[in-house]
Amino acid sequence: MEFNELKSTWNTVKTPEISPREIQKMLSENRHPVLKNIRKQLTIEIIGWCIFLTCYYTMFDGDRKPVWINILLVFSILLPIIHNLMGYRFAKYLVQGSNIQESLKNYLAKVKRYAAISIISKQLFLIGLLLFFTYGLSFNTNKSISLVIIGLLFIIQLLLTFRIWAKRLAGLEKSINLLN
Repeated sequence: MEFNELKSTWNTVKTPEISPREIQKMLSENRHPVLKNIRKQLTIEIIGWCIFLTCYYTMFDGDRKPVWINILLVFSILLPIIHNLMGYRFAKYLVQGSNIQESLKNYLAKVKRYAAISIISKQLFLIGLLLFFTYGLSFNTNKSISLVIIGLLFIIQLLLTFRIWAKRLAGLEKSINLLN
């Protein structure tokens, strides 16, 4: 199809008329596809973590570990839940500013904060799980090597997460600067 044909076909297509009320209804929280998917993922994760928390005490010998280790584990599991709730709230209230430029600058500042919290909470979660599962173990050479490998994997994961967020933030800053 030639460009002119495509252009004339495009111009003949009638745009559907949608009232402002219908647009508002489509943008409501219950119908918004992104928020719906985030809510679904959040629900599944919360159910999974609740099942884990109800079972860990007997299945993973939580009853034989000190109270502070159990509290640390619960806190470590609450971190991703809180982080995901923050992400949902973040996605729900995107526009905050009197104009688009101010709103984008506010959005960038929020994304930077969210990225830092994301990286820190993920590492605290992993450290909490590791401390819980290694507490009271007697270490031999194989277990020590395994712990070093796990530590290296944590560091690699931290670096990759940092790199991903840095790339996202750089792209967002670049887009905002193009609007100036």
